[in-house]
Amino acid sequence: MATFILIHGSWHWGGCFQKVANLLGAAGHAVIAPDLASHGFDPTPTAAVTDISIYAAPVRAALESIEGKAILVGHSVGGATCTWLGEEMPERIEALVYLTGFMAPNGKSARDFVMTPAYLKDPAIVETQGMLRLGKEGLGLDLSRRDLIAHSLYSDCSAHDIDRALPNLVRLTPHAPFATISAITPHRFGRLRRHYIECLRDRGLPLAVQREMQAAVPGAHVHALDTGHSPFFSAPEAVAELLLNIR
Repeated sequence: MATFILIHGSWHWGGCFQKVANLLGAAGHAVIAPDLASHGFDPTPTAAVTDISIYAAPVRAALESIEGKAILVGHSVGGATCTWLGEEMPERIEALVYLTGFMAPNGKSARDFVMTPAYLKDPAIVETQGMLRLGKEGLGLDLSRRDLIAHSLYSDCSAHDIDRALPNLVRLTPHAPFATISAITPHRFGRLRRHYIECLRDRGLPLAVQREMQAAVPGAHVHALDTGHSPFFSAPEAVAELLLNIR
């Protein structure tokens, strides 16, 4: 039996993985899907999340609570938590999985990959930029812009799933996961098995940017899903099948 720790991305909550978690659980595996600091049911104020250690503390606590090793799955900016814990606690990790996730090389941050032409000039990003609000405490999401959010994050999701997701989003994700400079070493993070799951029709993290990160941190086994940015809603069976076969 494996233990999967599923790490959500910006504005989301652990429960967004419920469909995938059910399938992994039905296959006999343990699943933990924590809310990151200031998200979901976590009570931490956004202003208190000043670095990645605070932001990722719920995931670290989950990793410390289990026996043996876990497979960490980071969606979108959840990939920053994967990278940080891969360096901090490699002895507790069986593999790292980046699900259309940010995977920054040593000396770079997730933010470095959203300040590039591949990201800023992508048509999908240009079309939906009105939903974002950059503030003092973090990256904001204008929750009144349902149309833009759906077009960017849930482009291939059902109306039902979108209706369930939107009320659970928080308005702000702290700067910490975007701004943290990756400090990874070959003998810690570098010795872990890594997988990168591309989402080929992603309108939130364009495929070109996903591939920039794969090139910057070579060595991951690459898989592909013909989905948008949130396959845990739109294609949970495909996500679960990949996870069950890349252990």
